[in-house]
Amino acid sequence: MATVQVRAGLQYAWRGPSLLITGLDGRIDTATNGLHGFYYREARFLSALGVRVNGRLPWLSESAAVGPDHLTFVFTHPEISAPGGGGTGQSGDDQGKDADGLPERALDIHLGYQVRVGALGIAISVTNRSLESVAFDLALDVSADFADLLEALSGKREQNADVEARDDEGVLTLLYRHPKLPYRTHVVARQGWLIATTGLHARVEIAPRETRHLHCDVIPFESDDRPLPAKASAAEAEARAWADSFTRIAVPGNRLVERIVGSNVRDLASFASLDGQPDEWLSPNAGVPAYPAFFGRDAVTAGWQAAMLDRGTSLDASLTRLGRRQSERDDEWRDAEPGRLPYQMRTGPLARLNLNPYSAYYADFASPLMFVISLANLFAWNGKLDAVREHWSTARRIMEWARERGDRDGDGYLEYQTRSSGGTKNQGWKDSGDAIVYQDGRPVPAPIATCELQGYWYVAQQLMAALSVAMNEPGDAAAYARSAAELKTRFNRDWWVDTDRSLALALDPDKEQVRAVTSNVGHCIATGIVDDEHLPATVGRLFAPDMFSGWGIRTLSAEHAYYDPVSYHRGSVWAVEQGTIVFGLRRFGFDARAAELASAVFDLAQLYPEFRIPETVGGYSKAERPAPAAYPRSNTPQLWNASAIVLVLQSLLGLIPLAPAGALCVDPVLPQWLPEVVLQGLRVGEASVTLSFRRRADGTSDWDVSHVRGRLRVFRQPPPESLTASAADRFTGLFESLHA
Repeated sequence: MATVQVRAGLQYAWRGPSLLITGLDGRIDTATNGLHGFYYREARFLSALGVRVNGRLPWLSESAAVGPDHLTFVFTHPEISAPGGGGTGQSGDDQGKDADGLPERALDIHLGYQVRVGALGIAISVTNRSLESVAFDLALDVSADFADLLEALSGKREQNADVEARDDEGVLTLLYRHPKLPYRTHVVARQGWLIATTGLHARVEIAPRETRHLHCDVIPFESDDRPLPAKASAAEAEARAWADSFTRIAVPGNRLVERIVGSNVRDLASFASLDGQPDEWLSPNAGVPAYPAFFGRDAVTAGWQAAMLDRGTSLDASLTRLGRRQSERDDEWRDAEPGRLPYQMRTGPLARLNLNPYSAYYADFASPLMFVISLANLFAWNGKLDAVREHWSTARRIMEWARERGDRDGDGYLEYQTRSSGGTKNQGWKDSGDAIVYQDGRPVPAPIATCELQGYWYVAQQLMAALSVAMNEPGDAAAYARSAAELKTRFNRDWWVDTDRSLALALDPDKEQVRAVTSNVGHCIATGIVDDEHLPATVGRLFAPDMFSGWGIRTLSAEHAYYDPVSYHRGSVWAVEQGTIVFGLRRFGFDARAAELASAVFDLAQLYPEFRIPETVGGYSKAERPAPAAYPRSNTPQLWNASAIVLVLQSLLGLIPLAPAGALCVDPVLPQWLPEVVLQGLRVGEASVTLSFRRRADGTSDWDVSHVRGRLRVFRQPPPESLTASAADRFTGLFESLHA
């Protein structure tokens, strides 16, 4: 299988609000790549960083990403100037020297970067590998420009000011002279360094085989207040405890799959924002290098997709963070309306200066509806009615907004229309400006009602009905259930396109169908809004050659006039969508298709270093090319692609948590490449359990339970909405459960 590089030439590490982006040589050099830098809360506190020996760059031997927060680099200096002997070593037994008198390959230099919540630790070790003592000047180049990450991405500065470098009693301070941005970088030198305006310097003298260690810390300040080390330490400790609590997943019969899962679980743990109030620390950032910020729909989507790992702990933190920022007023600049939730909250200079609306930007219909869907998932996993109560007023206000403001014209469907001059046109699942198009490629004007939003609205009302029962509000429960049923009836009447054997993408301002076959339909399947009579045809359409690339379901049919395999939403493949679609396929009993799509997702992960599927990959078919290509600026790793791996596995195992009832349903469907799965420490409510699943020789799957702590009953049952499960299947499942 091919090995594919995305954003080649970059190394990056992150922790909470801190992000480091360097070249493969460990240098921050914005002339080489404008994205380089050390960023804190999306402001660039270092725009230059690198090691020099006697004013020269050492020779890179190796670079390594040791972990999400740790990079290491190995250099030699000076490199041999005239290798010979048929190889890259010296040809004779004489040892050359460079212009400064250093023996060739005398210095073995190790450079380590440790990214912390509010700091960058830099450690340099230099060992003398020659037979004589050496002396040299070691320099650490440092400068800052305090650009916004979005400016670095675009290559265009929208805010700028002078930077003053000064020695503050052993601390190199880089001070931004912007009147509204009190940014400054402190480079705290440890013993052995001297300070200059261009960085740190040291005169090093070492004997043969001796090693000299030098350290410094880079500390960002975004205000006049000093960061609180105690808060950072507490956040780090909570993140470690959270990750340690994860369900442990083993795949004894396929260690490659186990590594894919493990790598993505590790990435999920690394994305905790560790920012804001303590009960928000575990809400995740969306990804790196482009999205080290809180995106509402990304956070709650990843939270419910990966709740099998942590019983919804991160999801709870995200719901808390969103609820505190629920809009209470109209604000055209931010597309805010009473009851709406932000779908992204940026923290860089442009947001602070209000040069864009993204400090809290609300133009998204998915985030608020996903809040309700996720709240129900949280309750299903942890069974805590207090958690529902905590978020209940937010959920109710979301439903009021959807009914009163989301349905702009009162036709029973949700339509969006952006008001902000700095906003995004499309507010459905697909938010790129050219995502919603007619069959001839013309853009659909607003207001637009996309199909998946109606699905979210449908399932949100269904789940609010169930939650209302739990909250002892039977009148509201009946109203929500009735409204959901009426929406489903209308939807299947108005959106079904018989000639396409699928649903329309959207309704335009004239309530005419926008006919295009898209992955949006997969969301509709997952939400349950598609009538049973249409489901087989809809699923079949998604797996037709123009939609299923072999790597996943394309965002737009390859037969469409505007298909572009390396666009953002017009033919690319999004891994996060595949997770949702696999979930929907299993929910309604399309088990073979679910296994086929799951296999495609795991095959896709194998293509990339650390099994990190990029933000979005190309729509080229597996039969056409050895790799699908990638959107040119794909983010990798991406939060919700990592969570999709977990959801795919959960769906294949058929796990349905029922924590309020002290129960867990399982219904494993294990393909040949997944012969055995073991979940240790899976938590449902206050209980925990170890579950083992095995594929039998005849292709069916067996399971057993061990190490149950607390009150939990595990049942084998196909999903309740399955179109293919018979009464005999359900009876057999119950019989197995009695003897488990």
